[in-house]
Amino acid sequence: MKTVRIADLRPGDHIFSDRKSRLYFHHGIYVGDQMVIHLMGPSKTYNLRPCERCGFKPQAGIFKTCLDCFLNGHSLYRYEYDVSYLKLVFKRSGSCSIWDCRPENQVVETAYRLLEDKSFGSYNFFLNNCEDFAVYCKTGKAMSNQTAGLFGFNLVGAVGYHATKEIYEAVTN
Repeated sequence: MKTVRIADLRPGDHIFSDRKSRLYFHHGIYVGDQMVIHLMGPSKTYNLRPCERCGFKPQAGIFKTCLDCFLNGHSLYRYEYDVSYLKLVFKRSGSCSIWDCRPENQVVETAYRLLEDKSFGSYNFFLNNCEDFAVYCKTGKAMSNQTAGLFGFNLVGAVGYHATKEIYEAVTN
């Protein structure tokens, strides 16, 4: 994977950053002015002071933060859309999707709507995570290839993941 320069980001970009020695990635939507909207899970860093730039204090939920808070000292990458099935199978899990994406302004509007309404649901590492949130903003379909990839399967795992997620949503809604 190739890192991205901050100067090359455009509002509506789905960005991600490595965590835990690249074991997984944190995903969000870049909305401009070095700000990102992203879904965060429970964290052990709740005792940190708020960021001086954006005021963010780590906690679970959907938040708009500065790029520095999003990156947390890690590398920056841009998620790819409309890749071939073959590329999806051989790329790092959680870095690309076969789906087409919406226009940038619609992506940013969706991210802001979900932020304001707090309507994406509670964080769940396997069924409702930051990659689900960012992919939903880009495509209208929540999905995470990253969670499938953690178990060693990409394309086949993604199909099983979607079936599991649909069952989960039907039962919980």
